[in-house]
Amino acid sequence: MELAAVAELSRRRHDEESGPASRGMWTSQINEIVIEEVAVALTLTGTSAAALVCLAEQLAEDLPSTRAALATGRIDRPRAQVIADALRGLDHALAAAVEKTIADEAPMLTTGRLRHRVKQAIKAADPDAFKERKKAAHSDRGLGVFDNATGTSDLSIRNLPTEDAHAVYNRVNAAARALKADGDDRPIDQIRADLAYHLLRGLALPEAVGALLASMGDPPAPGEEHREPTRAVTGDTDLLAAMDQQIAHALAGIADEHLTALLARARANGRLDGLGLLVVQAVQAMADGLRTLKDTWCRESGTDPGRHGHVGYRPPAAMRRLIEHRHRTCVFPTCNARSTRCDADHTRPYDKGGITCRCNLAPLCRRHHRIKQHPRWRLLQLWPGLLIWITPAGTWHIVTPDLRE
Repeated sequence: MELAAVAELSRRRHDEESGPASRGMWTSQINEIVIEEVAVALTLTGTSAAALVCLAEQLAEDLPSTRAALATGRIDRPRAQVIADALRGLDHALAAAVEKTIADEAPMLTTGRLRHRVKQAIKAADPDAFKERKKAAHSDRGLGVFDNATGTSDLSIRNLPTEDAHAVYNRVNAAARALKADGDDRPIDQIRADLAYHLLRGLALPEAVGALLASMGDPPAPGEEHREPTRAVTGDTDLLAAMDQQIAHALAGIADEHLTALLARARANGRLDGLGLLVVQAVQAMADGLRTLKDTWCRESGTDPGRHGHVGYRPPAAMRRLIEHRHRTCVFPTCNARSTRCDADHTRPYDKGGITCRCNLAPLCRRHHRIKQHPRWRLLQLWPGLLIWITPAGTWHIVTPDLRE
């Protein structure tokens, strides 16, 4: 049901964007808008939302047998995902033939075996298509890094040719097993990981082995000596950020109560079709009501008392450090991009009268910078660090400062 709802949302958004508002937009841009709306609605990362939207669209448009098997409980979502991943991008007739071939077997296979079975079916049905698919995947190879909840990170290389990936692994594994045989008592996975780390840092294999031998019995903590430096935040700046946070949290509660009451009235009056406009008007009215107080606050608490904001487009270094300290990541509700790698975005555009001040700046990654510029999305900053996103459906998402390390 969730996948069907996502597919229907995607269909409606593409229909809406087929009008004048979408002129000059690529289909990929419309897809991006759908993905971010799903991300904030279901509290997903952009990557997870993209995978969900992709699966939902495939099941709705290209995989009727798999959709029916999922709906009736013959297969579960992981199996549906394996089938969809394997058939994505294939000619429609070929995908339909393969789907039919594996339909009866799918419920009885593990996901690993099902993945192998689908690959065999594609190769048997059309060897040329299988080769082209492999070539296309190789052209999409890349390197990714993912932060974990434990304070560590995963590093992955995707879509290498199988023989190359195994050759690299076997080389590292052979050296790791030799170290293990020489008396390294660490688990083999740790030795492999440490070797790969030293190799990627630029050491030749003999030097990497030597580095591990030298540290034997005292497992290294790769990256500690190369941790990204933390930018200093002065005591005054830290205090100012804390004061902004306290006020923003109080105002956020009031704003949410007001918008929740507005939603209840709109639902009772049957006005949900116009909810987006009502919410935008309500948030704008709040922003207007706070404007004078915010102006006074920024004049009195800023680095240059008596002046509101900085003259010029680029914020000074101290102001940028403050907004990065105030929001550790991009201010889109589900984005984890570090603020130090984001744009210092003017919430109200500078060329439309937006001031260069902490009350009008927030970190936005490039992807969500583009989302903000779409006419059906709105972002307003009511107070320094208090931002409200309004989606095309009229839902709102409040972002406040988070000063926790």
